[in-house]
Amino acid sequence: MKYEYALKLILLAVFLTLAASSGAFAEPQKLETLVIDETKTLEESVCVEFLARGLQTSGLFELEALSQIPREPNPSGKPYDLTVIVPEKILQVWLVTADIPARLPDFLQRDLLLIKEIVAQIYNGSDCTLRQAVDTSDDLAPALYAAVLLQNGWLQSPR
Repeated sequence: MKYEYALKLILLAVFLTLAASSGAFAEPQKLETLVIDETKTLEESVCVEFLARGLQTSGLFELEALSQIPREPNPSGKPYDLTVIVPEKILQVWLVTADIPARLPDFLQRDLLLIKEIVAQIYNGSDCTLRQAVDTSDDLAPALYAAVLLQNGWLQSPR
């Protein structure tokens, strides 16, 4: 009986060691995310700040921000996994990825759904103007910006 118990403990230790070394318990890798706030009013910029804080709080996103969509090559050479654009006049939040969501890795599809939930919470029940999150499969604008950002080195294909 003692030998069976000892054998089970040894097998459990071996399993845990293999799982830990394979990265099964590793912290999820953060998505490099560019947030572009094209809004012009203080109220709208505060809503974008709420969105950015919601993304940061999730622990899944590493954020950087710009105030306009870049149309020139990326000077840093550091591409992003995802770009979130809040346009000035169109009441949407564009989720820009290098491909349509159905062809992205599972973790990125999951993260896009999370962003859509965060956008819904911020823009559908607060003082923020109602906006809808759309991705490259929902609307042409995110797909067009994906092409521009990919061409200029701001966006990268999923890892």
